[in-house]
Amino acid sequence: MDTLSQLIALLAPHGAVDQHCRFAGHWEADHPQTPAGVMPWHAILAGEALLETNVQTMRVKAGDVLLLPHGSPHLLSSLERQGALATKTRRHNGTLTEVMTEGEGGELELLCGEFHFGVNGALLFDGAGGVVRVETAARDDCHSLRALLAMLGEESLSDKPGAAAIVRELTATFLTLLLRALLHENAPGMLALLADKRLAPAVAAVFSEPAAPWTLEGLAERCFLSRATFARHFASRYAVTPQAWLTQVRMALAARLLANGDMAVGRVAEECGYQTQAAFTRAFKSCYAVTPGQFRLREEAA
Repeated sequence: MDTLSQLIALLAPHGAVDQHCRFAGHWEADHPQTPAGVMPWHAILAGEALLETNVQTMRVKAGDVLLLPHGSPHLLSSLERQGALATKTRRHNGTLTEVMTEGEGGELELLCGEFHFGVNGALLFDGAGGVVRVETAARDDCHSLRALLAMLGEESLSDKPGAAAIVRELTATFLTLLLRALLHENAPGMLALLADKRLAPAVAAVFSEPAAPWTLEGLAERCFLSRATFARHFASRYAVTPQAWLTQVRMALAARLLANGDMAVGRVAEECGYQTQAAFTRAFKSCYAVTPGQFRLREEAA
């Protein structure tokens, strides 16, 4: 399995399409801060708009996919914001909520939704700005992503049998294609490690064998680099040391195993490379502020 697929399996995210919006005239749509681990997204299907956060305003257009990694509050609006705002109407069509306004000019069509990453979402987008934009219309490598967006838009308005299931399944593919596209840009967070050809062998090795007794020397050898060169290059791509990153990967695996099954805590510790349950529990509590048992109970109650 390739490293991007392994990373997605490790974090086990899921997504949803909540709204299909068709706006015209003077309009605005306010979006509040989302809870930790929940990342809003908007896909512009047609037209142009303004996206405003507390630190920036950008003009967005058809083909743009906008991710808000930290769930920051933001405002989408028509290019011209003077005058009376158009009245919104809402209708749930069995798949999602359709939001519409009527007015003269400034027509915009977009899909809105969320990706849920749980407790480890920050690993993907650590260091990213408030808004990450993927401009699919201007890129030759986004043909599949553009086609999928068109299909999402069509199925979200469809009354055909299975439309809701299709939208749900397409959303998972949508996220994967977005992450693939980000690998070819200034990739944030752990994506930067996947995108770096010099570090890729070490990343692949850890994802394949997280329980192995990895050392800094061992990871450097995988990349045919000296210990010092490996550490220096790693620091230029990621916010923590290789040893701390290894712990992040192991703790993310532990969280998934605890949340998704009834594997004994001692067995989880072994799967994550810890020789004793006590050492594993200390590391887990340092990362998540609760014991493995408490974490499992919390996830079961969610």
